Amino acid sequence: MSLLHGYVTLATMGKVMRRLAKAGRYSDAIEAFKGLEKFGVSKDAKALNILMDALAKEDSVESAYQVFDEFKESITLDTSIFNVLIHGFCKARKLDDARKIMEQMETHGFRPEVFSYTCLIEAYCREKDFRKADAIFLEMQEKDCTPNVVTYTILMHALGKAKQINEALEVYEKMKRSGCVPDSAFYSSLLFILSKNGRLKDANELFEDMAKQGVKPDVLTYNTMISSACSHSQEERALKLLQKMEEDSCKPYLVTYVPLLKLCCKKKRMKVLNFLLRHMFKNDISIDLGIYALLVRGLCKSGKLEEARLFFEEMVLKGMVPMDSTYKMLVEELNKKCMEKEKEHIEALMLKAQERERT
Repeated sequence: MSLLHGYVTLATMGKVMRRLAKAGRYSDAIEAFKGLEKFGVSKDAKALNILMDALAKEDSVESAYQVFDEFKESITLDTSIFNVLIHGFCKARKLDDARKIMEQMETHGFRPEVFSYTCLIEAYCREKDFRKADAIFLEMQEKDCTPNVVTYTILMHALGKAKQINEALEVYEKMKRSGCVPDSAFYSSLLFILSKNGRLKDANELFEDMAKQGVKPDVLTYNTMISSACSHSQEERALKLLQKMEEDSCKPYLVTYVPLLKLCCKKKRMKVLNFLLRHMFKNDISIDLGIYALLVRGLCKSGKLEEARLFFEEMVLKGMVPMDSTYKMLVEELNKKCMEKEKEHIEALMLKAQERERT
């Protein structure tokens, strides 16, 4: 390639540097960068950014800083180069170093961006140091750097995870007052936090508020709400959400049905279970091995052994090999109920499935 002019490009050398960094060969990656010009590739800010990003992502932000320090006078810098270092030091939990890079950024005439501040906010949130996270949040506003939806989402999610629910809701209110429109990912995250902490009323109000804010729920939002309703045994609410999902032309995924199927098995709702299976079929969602296992185990626990047996048989007839744990659970339950004939049938089916797998 090097003998043919133009065949070695920055894209080529970028892959070389990234692969070397991934293999832990940091010095070789740096040498590849230093030798760029002999292949006719410019040693500019874009190339430096690729190298530093590769080193920082592979847990060697110190090497990235050494390269920066060596070439900062000979290569025209840009904001991306500083952001790579800020992100790298935050990832390595060296927050004082990240702050120093931000100061150097300003010394070189660059204003820290939303990404710069958000990296620090996320890092302080990870350390559960919300006082410093708030201080950074205020600092960025004082310097006319407007937080974006990612900044708010990170802060809100961290507070929610730390069970500071009221504070997480305050971030939402603050966000709306600032004119920053939440997206579906923000809502899904906050809905998950509220639901997990039993704040169902707040979660339902927030779900309704989405439409007022002009944000359409996506599949993740619906999955979160359906899962929450099921975990609190709100069967009717969960089914209404599934219906609303359909009305909104939001196609369900396999995971959408899992909590509903579990709830039906637990509450012995066989008619609803059959409705859900038909609904899945209508949406071109096939029942996989995991769903069959869920159905068999769930029905066994609820004492619906005949239905569990039929799903086990269907699984084998479709060419699947049931998991040992699923098989053993069904056989044990049949044995307890003295259903000898059914037990022998299940044993024969399992043997058939295993023989087919071996051939």
